[in-house]
Parts: sequence; structure tokens; C-alpha cells
Amino acid sequence: MFTLKNSFLSLCFAMSFAPQAAIYKCEIDGVLTFSDQPCSDKYEKIEVSPQVIKKRPNATATPNTDSTDTYVKSRQLKREIDKVKARIKKLQKDMDAEIGEAKNMTVRTANNLYGASRSEALAMEMNAITERYRGLIEAEQANLERLQNELNQLKSGSTNRANGNKHNQELNRIGSYVDERNVERQIANNNSKIKQLQRKMQDEISVLKQQSAKANTNLAGAKLQLSIAQEMSAVAKQYQIKINALQKESQILRSQKAKAPAPKEPVYGGEGY
Repeated sequence: MFTLKNSFLSLCFAMSFAPQAAIYKCEIDGVLTFSDQPCSDKYEKIEVSPQVIKKRPNATATPNTDSTDTYVKSRQLKREIDKVKARIKKLQKDMDAEIGEAKNMTVRTANNLYGASRSEALAMEMNAITERYRGLIEAEQANLERLQNELNQLKSGSTNRANGNKHNQELNRIGSYVDERNVERQIANNNSKIKQLQRKMQDEISVLKQQSAKANTNLAGAKLQLSIAQEMSAVAKQYQIKINALQKESQILRSQKAKAPAPKEPVYGGEGY
């Protein structure tokens, strides 16, 4: 049955971050529970790896057109999601390159009015660059959210069709548990990246503030301070665009977790939840 194959493949891809992993199945107060660690005296250890998945027996049910279409559509959506994420990263990289080029052209000579005026013009250009890329990246983020919503709906329908088969139910429960753990790891990784970006932003702004404090008290110095203030604004926008992208991705991941189809029986609990 294609739904069964779909569950296996989903589980395989979800665990691709490790060559082999194990989860533990047990029953606590009558509730079926999955955990990363043994959750009772009596538990069943389930090895999750591509090799194990390939060795599992095929379902005896005959594949149907609906399940085949669901599998194909799911793979297409995942590929589109990966493409959108790649485009967002490419846009961020291009933004950094353009801003970096403008920074390299900046001339800060406190005693030189031309140098201060040039710095001001380049700082304005940096702000224009960040605004342009903000719009492009936000458009891609909207595409990402739309595609993820489509995938969530597709997964929900696929799981509901598989609920009648007890074996498929367990596969879906295991797959859902692994998916949730993977989502939590991705969100934690995004939070770590956000903190790194915030530290880098503060470091850059701190350096610019020091440069502003050293400006001379004349017309050239005043224009230099103005250019530095505008550059600080551009730097803050540059980092905030990246931070917003990570926060948006985490928001989509949380939505993915919240919209996951509820199983027929209680599933989650034990260590780590």
C-alpha cells in the first residue's frame, strides 16, 4: 500500500540527520508512549534507519490511485519547499555581497568634507539595498508558508486514510514522533542562529558608535556622524532581515507541528516531552 511506503519514506527522510537512531515504545497507565529513552520497565526498542526501513515487509494492500497521487504530490511540494529555502539563502547572500561592496567603497575622513559626503551617499545606498531585499525575501517567505500549508493538509489527509490499518497507525505514530523531534531540533538551531546574529549586529553597531564618537566637531564631522547613523540603520536592517527569516521559518515549523493530524490513540509522552 502506497500509504505505508509513504510513511516509511517520510520516516527515513526525517531521520537523515543520523545514520541510525532508536526510539522506545512502551505503555504508561494504558497510554501508548514513544520516547528517546526507555520510558518504563517494559519497553520495545525500535531501530529507525534507512536500512531497517528497507527490510520491513511490504503492505499486502493493493496501491490505489489516490495514495499514489498523494505520494507524488508530497514529493513535489517538498522539492518546491527546498527550492524556496535555497532562494531565500541566495537572496541573503546577495544582499550581504552588495552591502559589503558599498562598505568597502566608504571613505571616512573626518577632516574631508568630500569623504564624509561620499560616506553619507553610500550609507543611503545600503539602506536602499536592504529595503529591496526585504521585499524579495518576504515574498519568498510567503511562498514557503503557502507550500508548507499545502503539505500539512496533504499529510493530514494521507494519515486519516491510513487510520483504518493498525500497522499503518503505528507507523504514522512513530513517524509523527520523529517529525516532532526533528521540528524541535530545527527550531532550537534557528534560535541559536538568531542569538549569533544579534551578537554580531551589536558588535558592528558598537564599532560604528565608536567611530562616530571620534568625528571632528566641524561640518565634515557632522556629515560623517550622519552617514554613520544611516549605516547603523542599514546594518540593523540587514541583520533583522535574516533574524526575521529564521523566526518566520520557526513559526512555520510550529504551525506544521500544531497542524499535524491527531492519532486515534494518545501517542506522545515520556522522556523529552
